[in-house]
Amino acid sequence: MSGGVDGLLEFLLYVGQAKRTLRTGWVLRGVERAESVADHMYRMAVMSLLLPTVSEQSKVRCMKLALVHDLAESVVGDLTEFDGIPKSEKHRRESESMLYLTRLLPVNVGKEIFALFNEYVDQKTNEANLVKDLDIFDMLVQAYEYEKIQGENGFLEEFFKSSVNKVQTDIVKKWLQELIQCRSSTKKVQLPSDSNLNTMLKHVLYDNQGTYLYKLPVSDIREKVNDFISSKSQNDNSSSIDTTECLTNFVKDVEDRYD
Repeated sequence: MSGGVDGLLEFLLYVGQAKRTLRTGWVLRGVERAESVADHMYRMAVMSLLLPTVSEQSKVRCMKLALVHDLAESVVGDLTEFDGIPKSEKHRRESESMLYLTRLLPVNVGKEIFALFNEYVDQKTNEANLVKDLDIFDMLVQAYEYEKIQGENGFLEEFFKSSVNKVQTDIVKKWLQELIQCRSSTKKVQLPSDSNLNTMLKHVLYDNQGTYLYKLPVSDIREKVNDFISSKSQNDNSSSIDTTECLTNFVKDVEDRYD
């Protein structure tokens, strides 16, 4: 029912679908573990918090715009030029989807979210312009990450060539210049460790009561796991152990050799 608990739940389930809707550009280029629409919007919202020389009111506005600008894709998917759909048709589908989604909510909230969506599309406010640039910048940061993760420097160059000159705001231009310098540098950049691996490792090393299951010190096991991942990455462009079973077998093998 629109505006009630049922409507709110349905809306939130669509928000959840955004976490499972993969970004088309990365999928088409075969990147590993392509990000979702929700991944993209979340980091844009964080970027909004980091904007210098911007009022707190504008930061909040940018965060809101970032969090809803691609929400329609939870209904229609991430439509791109490769789908052969004209921009006018893409906008129609997304607008109808947002109208459906926002009608699930209380009237005042739904109107605000729909207005935010249209503000981003119309690009007539300073905040909308900023968020559009953050949209581009996040895509390029993600491209840089994928190049590093897969060990293929420059394989997503087309994203940089097609987008760099589209950034209009001075703030994001400065950030972009720093990214380009970092990308072209020979300096080795250390990406954060795989947090999914850390979670799996806890499950492998401890039982449900939190009791450590192995004789070898945990620091030694972690070191050997990291060495294994580093070696695996260099040999076959894979940066993680894919399953808990694989990790368990590796740790048991380490323990057996220790004995």
